[in-house]
Amino acid sequence: MRIARVAITALLSALAAAATASAADRLSAVVDAQDLPRLRSGAVLTDGLARGRPLRLAPAVSSADIIAADVKAMDPSVGAELLQVIRGNGPLLDSPSGMLLLYNALHAVSTMKGITYYSVTRGRQMPLFLQSYVIPSPGQAGSPQPDPVFGEIPRQHDLYTLQEDTSFGRNTYAEHVEALDDHLYLKMENLTTISYLLVPIISPHNLVSHIVVVPAGTDLLFYGVSCLKSGFPLGDMNSRTQSMENRLAAIAGWLGQRMQAMTKAAGVSAGS
Repeated sequence: MRIARVAITALLSALAAAATASAADRLSAVVDAQDLPRLRSGAVLTDGLARGRPLRLAPAVSSADIIAADVKAMDPSVGAELLQVIRGNGPLLDSPSGMLLLYNALHAVSTMKGITYYSVTRGRQMPLFLQSYVIPSPGQAGSPQPDPVFGEIPRQHDLYTLQEDTSFGRNTYAEHVEALDDHLYLKMENLTTISYLLVPIISPHNLVSHIVVVPAGTDLLFYGVSCLKSGFPLGDMNSRTQSMENRLAAIAGWLGQRMQAMTKAAGVSAGS
């Protein structure tokens, strides 16, 4: 019996080591070699966008060219990139069941209500979204719908959302989600004119975020780029960039928390 237990322990250790090696190989295939050691040590990499300069932190996945072309065509006034590894201790996210958990986590729109970020202009932690929910169409902002939950992953999915945040107020957004071979891709853009202190500053389709999530074993590579285009004077561009970085960091933190919550719920369900 003891020999059998030792053999099982050795097998489990070998499987864990193989999963870790596979995750490391996956990350090294999509992340710049100079950035990878810092990401593995827990660093969060950020960079402001400069007009005419290519994206610096985007991982080498198939959606990267689409994102780069979209950002170039938009020619944003200000923008920011963020790249980090979200550590996990649950199931293998690059398995079919793990990808399904991740896909459903990206659609858990209502759980974004109440997440916080550091506001550079206010100098303190603030709620990012006061309201967040799915709506049936852009013209039905007052009709909250349940978050969609999938039993299998569709290749593409589109939805509309209503989000009220402390900077831009109450606005509707279009979200487009794609499930690709080795990652998930989300694009989000405003459908309503965004005002600040009652002054219109951002026209429709000019506040855009792209999110890429690459599962790597139990971990998740998160990349986000957020862009804003406006003819309105934006003031200190450094603080605008930092605020956009902080908003992306809040979304990454939210996704990590959702994955933990859904992994725990799936474990409880399986054990009940």
